[in-house]
Amino acid sequence: MSKKTYKLSEISDFLGGQLEGDPSKSITDIGTLSEAHESSISFIYSKKFLNDLKSTAAAAVLLSEEYKEHCGTDFILVSNPHEAYAKLTQLFSGNIREKISTQNHIDSFLKLDVQIGNNVFIGKNVTIEDGVIINHGCYIGDDVFIGSKSYLHPNVCLYHSTKLGSGNIIHANSVIGSDGLGFAKNQSSWEKIEHLGFVEVKDDVEIGASCTIDRASLGSTVLNNGVKLDNQVHIAHNCIIGKNTIIGAKTAIAGSTEIGEDCLIGGGCGIVDNIKIANQVRVNPMTYVTKSINKSGIYSGGAVVLEHSKWLKHITIQKKQFDDWYRKNKDFAAS
Repeated sequence: MSKKTYKLSEISDFLGGQLEGDPSKSITDIGTLSEAHESSISFIYSKKFLNDLKSTAAAAVLLSEEYKEHCGTDFILVSNPHEAYAKLTQLFSGNIREKISTQNHIDSFLKLDVQIGNNVFIGKNVTIEDGVIINHGCYIGDDVFIGSKSYLHPNVCLYHSTKLGSGNIIHANSVIGSDGLGFAKNQSSWEKIEHLGFVEVKDDVEIGASCTIDRASLGSTVLNNGVKLDNQVHIAHNCIIGKNTIIGAKTAIAGSTEIGEDCLIGGGCGIVDNIKIANQVRVNPMTYVTKSINKSGIYSGGAVVLEHSKWLKHITIQKKQFDDWYRKNKDFAAS
C-alpha cells in the first residue's frame, strides 16, 4: 500500500486540535509511544502510558490537557485523544474499502514452481516462493508474501500485507489479516480505528479451518515458528504467540496478549487482553484466563459436569463463600 506524508499542521487542522510545535514537521505514520520514531505521530489516553510519553521519540503526540506538562516533544491538544487517534487512522488508511482491485495478477505465477487452483485472485506486489500450493477459491491481497512450500486449502483469505513464512499449512476458510475490534467512543457513537498493521506467520505453522487472525492496529500480530492452531481459533490484534505453542479449537484470545513458548492452550478457553502467559504453561479446556500467568505449570478454571442437584449445591456453597469474603473485604473491593 502506498503511504502519504502529512504536515503536522495538516493533521492538526484535520482533527480540529491546537498545535504546539513546528507546523512544517513531516509525519509518515502513526506509532505507539514506545515504538514511534522521529517522523511518527503518537497518542496517549491513559495514565499507564505516562512513562512512555516522557521518553517517546515521536515527532508529535495527540494528548489532552492533563498530559501536556509531561510531553517533551510537539503535541496536538484535543479533547478526546482516543477518538482523535481513531480519526487519524482513517486518514492514514487511504480509504482502502473504497477501491476494489479487479486486476488479477495470477498470470505472473503460472510459469513458476507454484500450483494454483481455480477461482484464485492474486493482488499486486505479491511474492510467492517455489513449492507453494494455493487451492481453489483463495484470495491473496496486495503486498502479501507467501514462503516456500506453504499450502493453502480452499477459500483461504489473506488480507493485504500478510506475511507467511515457509512450510505453513492454512486450512479451509481461514481469514488472516482482518481488522480487529477497535473503536473509540465519541459523544454519540463509536469511531472506527483503522488497523494499519499486519499479520506475520513465521515458519512451520499450521492453522486449522475457519480460524481468524486479526491484523495489528499498529505494528504486527505474530505467530512464531511451529505454532499449531486447531479449528475456529480467534487471535485478536497485536497478539504474539510463542514458538511451538498449540491452541485448541474455539479458543479466543483478546488483543495485545502475549503467550509464551511451548504452551498448550486447551479448547474453548477465553483469554483477556493485555496479559502475558509464561513459557511452558498448560491451560486446561474451558478455562477463562483473566490475568497474567508468570510461572510455568498447569492451570484450570472450567466447571466440571455434575448432576444438576449437585451443581446447585456447589454453586450455593460458592456464593456463600463469596458473600463471606465480600463482607470481610468490602472496603478493598470498592477501591
